[in-house]
Amino acid sequence: MLLKKRSCWSSLICILFLLTGCWDRIEIDQRGFVIGVAIDYSHISKHKFKGTYQIVVPSGLKQSSQGQRGSGSSGKAYFNLSTTENSMPAISARLAARTSRTPYFEHLKIIIVSSEVAKDDKIFADLLDFFLRNNEMRRSVQILIADGKAADILDIPTFNEPTPIDYITSIARNDRKTNYMLPESRIGDVHEFLVKHESFAIQTVRLEEKGVSMTGSAIFDGKTKEFVGFLQGEETQGLNFVTERVKGGIIEAKIKDHTFAFRAERTKSKITMQQFSPTKFKFNIKLATEGVLDKSMSEYDPSNSEAIKDLEKSLEDVVKANTLKVIKKLQQTYKKDALGLGAFLYENHYKLWKPIENDWDQGLNIFTQSEINVQAEVIIRRIGNIIKTTKE
Repeated sequence: MLLKKRSCWSSLICILFLLTGCWDRIEIDQRGFVIGVAIDYSHISKHKFKGTYQIVVPSGLKQSSQGQRGSGSSGKAYFNLSTTENSMPAISARLAARTSRTPYFEHLKIIIVSSEVAKDDKIFADLLDFFLRNNEMRRSVQILIADGKAADILDIPTFNEPTPIDYITSIARNDRKTNYMLPESRIGDVHEFLVKHESFAIQTVRLEEKGVSMTGSAIFDGKTKEFVGFLQGEETQGLNFVTERVKGGIIEAKIKDHTFAFRAERTKSKITMQQFSPTKFKFNIKLATEGVLDKSMSEYDPSNSEAIKDLEKSLEDVVKANTLKVIKKLQQTYKKDALGLGAFLYENHYKLWKPIENDWDQGLNIFTQSEINVQAEVIIRRIGNIIKTTKE
């Protein structure tokens, strides 16, 4: 009986060692919640990085919720902390030694990389690798390319948001209101492009007077992983139409010297291909969009069926022109297929794609030699509210 009791107690003691505990627990009031990271080259040396972290101040957030907005109150809802080191792990380690609260990345929202840093293929890949490996970070973290210094973006006025990062996050979600910007670029999506060796586009951000602008996009080579250049707003609109990423927004066109606006509600892109030789391709891209007139003209009656056709034709010309503009820039200037035509061949014509995959937008660069035609169809489903015309 005694032997049995001893055996029982021994088993219980052994089980205690197997139980999980909170030996590494950090209290919430001791954490430094990092919500934004900006990465630049050091002004001292291009071999060093300047990392800037935006860290939330909980007491400042409370004041903001009570009407005392972040940058306008004495108790800001955030503070920025910068340091210079040779690598991102070293930057994080050094910043941990400079703040009373342990940097915590689970609430990280945005990573901003300066275009100067992104131009170096090895460095950009290493930066992404650091964030992807960190078990505190999520693959939904947004990544932006700054046209200028990334750290400057974290110092913008916050307006009606508690922190600059919250302000930028709100703008980044406005792709339903404007098609001159890309949808949010998540680090997980960027990682997939790099793994597939597909060229791609990332959201951009640049300083403007009293704020920022996020129109346009940054083009990357999926093979070398380097930033190659920017697209402007109209070119990004054309790219969005081809890649079916238009969620809304306005298209402006002119007819009889009058400007009118069309709000896109549904869009579709269809790609077909013809092959004339192993390295000669012809692509036909048909774009279709439906929506409603968002602005009428006092001297033009859109309730007339012929007038509607004229308006649709003007809109089709704009969509086609902006799409051809981005195609020309990608083929002749950047020589990178951010349109997804290579992905189209891989998914729909794999036997044709396999022999040329290494020469698509590298090597022989078959992409630049391909003929790409564009058709656009715009349907005005509703004319909306109109004012009186001169005929009345």
